[in-house]
Order: sequence, then C-alpha cells, then structure tokens
Amino acid sequence: MSPEGAALAKYIREQLNGGCNTKLDLCARLPCDDAERSVVALQDINAGELLLRIPVEGCLRGRGDAVATELAARLQLSDAYVATLPTNPPGLETWTPAERALLRGTRLENVSRGDADRAALLVRTRCVHVSEDQVAMVPGVDALNDASGRAAPGTTLKIGACFEMVAERDLSQGEEVTHRYDDVVDAADYLERYGFAPVVTTCSKVFAVEDIVEASQNAGRREVCSTVLAASQGRVCVTPQEPLPDDLLNAVLVCVLQDEEELEELMACTIEDHDEDGRDPAAWSNVDARGLLQQASDVERDLVAAGLARLADNALAAYVLSASAECDPSRVEAARRVRDSERSACIALRAALKDMAWLGAAPASRKRGRDEDPEGA
Repeated sequence: MSPEGAALAKYIREQLNGGCNTKLDLCARLPCDDAERSVVALQDINAGELLLRIPVEGCLRGRGDAVATELAARLQLSDAYVATLPTNPPGLETWTPAERALLRGTRLENVSRGDADRAALLVRTRCVHVSEDQVAMVPGVDALNDASGRAAPGTTLKIGACFEMVAERDLSQGEEVTHRYDDVVDAADYLERYGFAPVVTTCSKVFAVEDIVEASQNAGRREVCSTVLAASQGRVCVTPQEPLPDDLLNAVLVCVLQDEEELEELMACTIEDHDEDGRDPAAWSNVDARGLLQQASDVERDLVAAGLARLADNALAAYVLSASAECDPSRVEAARRVRDSERSACIALRAALKDMAWLGAAPASRKRGRDEDPEGA
C-alpha cells in the first residue's frame, strides 16, 4: 500500500470515525495512467463487500461554490485528506488558447473561459451530487476514477447517514476500482464537467435558437422560435437515434411559415394562458410536428428541409480538423471525441433529410394547432 493511501485510510477511520476496507489502496499509481491517483484492489474483493463508509458529517457539503470556498481554506492547511487531492485537476479553464481553438464549432467553444481555480475544479470534477443543488466532497469516494473508457464499473454508492461504497461485482487483485460518475450524455458533457472525454457510445449535437434562426434565414422569427423552445431553455438536442426531434421541426417550421396571420393563429392554438404574458411554452411539448408539416404547403415543407440541411451543414463546416504542435496530445484527442460526437449527430440529421417521406403529404385541410373541432372545421 502506498504511504499516501495508508495515511488517508487512517484519517478516515480515526478522524472521521468511518471505515476503509484494508484490501484497498486509495492512492495507488498505475503504469501508463494519466491520473494522479487511482484506487486499486490489493487483494481479491467479493461482490457485496463494503469498501468505504464515510459519515456525512465528516464531509464538506453544501452548494458547489460554498464547498469550493471551504475547500480552498482547507487546502492551505495540511491533513491526510487534502494532501491526496490532485494537484492539477483537469478542466477547460486550464487549456491554452491553441487547445481551446480545437473546440471551435462545438457547444464547448465558449464555456469555462475563466481562470483556473484549483478548489473549484476539484469540487466540479470530484464531488458527489447529493441533490439538485447540493454536493459533497467525500474522502476516499472522491479518489475513485470514472469507469468510462477504463474498466467496467465495480462499485455502487449508497447515501444515507453515511456515504457507503459497495463492490457490485467481484474485483481481482491489482484491478483498478472505479465508479460510474453522474449520468452524462456524451463526450462534451464529460469534458465540461470532469475535464476529460472518454470513448462514449452516445453522440449528440445541441442547437440553439440562434443556430436555427440563422439556418432558416429569417431573423424576424427569433421570438417565436424562442417560444417554441422555451421549455428546453432555447436548445434542442439531435442524436443519431433521433435526428429529427419534434422540437426541432416545430422551431424550423415557425421560422419559415409564409403567412403571418396563419403564424399568429398557430401560436394562439399552441400557447395556453398560464403565465403573465398569456403563454405557456410547455404547451409546445404536446405539438405533433409531423402533423403540422402535413398541413404545410409544398413551399413551406421545402423551406423546412432546406433550413434543416443548412443547420447541419453550418455545424459541420465550423469544426476544426487540425491541431498545432504545441497542443497537449490528450487534449487534442478529447477535442476530437467531442467533435466526432457532434459530427455524428449532424451527419445523421443530414442523412435523414434524404428520405423526403418524413415530410408527409399535404391534406385538404389547412387548419393548424393541437385541438381541432371537427364540427367547426
């Protein structure tokens, strides 16, 4: 066992009145491992064995910024816990301008541009999310690396009066003990939250209102497009599995409708009077986009298809494909994984447009909206 691992285990047992399985080294260094520390099984561990038990009162808890402030003060002191925390936690704030340029065109292009703050980065990359707005820094638990791209997850975290980490499968001597971090969608999520981008199978591209309005070539429809996407904070996600989500189709459709009076009629049909403006943006979640498209004119359906094609093409054209020699190879690879994830979704969107059957055929009725009264039609 490493001296640091032994000191941290003793701290957990004696200072926190917790428990640490003697079969674990909490601060091991693995060959060919970029991590500053890894948790490794010193002996075979059976499924169901308790690995760590940390009383809640022994952890830094609260809102993320408050925990970071408290941790920053702790970092100025010397104890067995803070001594094991990574010296250089990963984060986009630590990327050079040349490395940040590799993210051009992705949704991470303009995020996390502030100065690197070790305490804040440690909290963001190592905390346990206790609730929607509460996090905790849990000694021992925050030493486990994410399972993605490394090994099958081997632990389950239980939260009660204590944080308990349990082996969910048999672990072999010398094996790294990992944990599946919070649910994330794709490589961009990993890189933004944790500072690394493993190989993931989920690909997605997030489009904002500005992207859709630009592709639709109708800046005057920005407000109605924002209303359609208000329930999702002005964003819509495209994936290879769902390259044409209803929210995206609806957003593009309202941008290209040719008749202003018909647009007003449509907006009145799909907005209920729940808020102070007499509009309930969530009503759009019940709108059948393909039903609306079937009621659109041939010209409007062609404009929707053209707008969607430009949306995908604009995104694909924005990505950077090469890196300078001064870029860290691991960051080049992380940026490539983010880019490739988004590109896969954009390519799926472009491919979906080749089959024009999704546009449907125009029925005789031109009435739009969620609720139609057969007697009044």
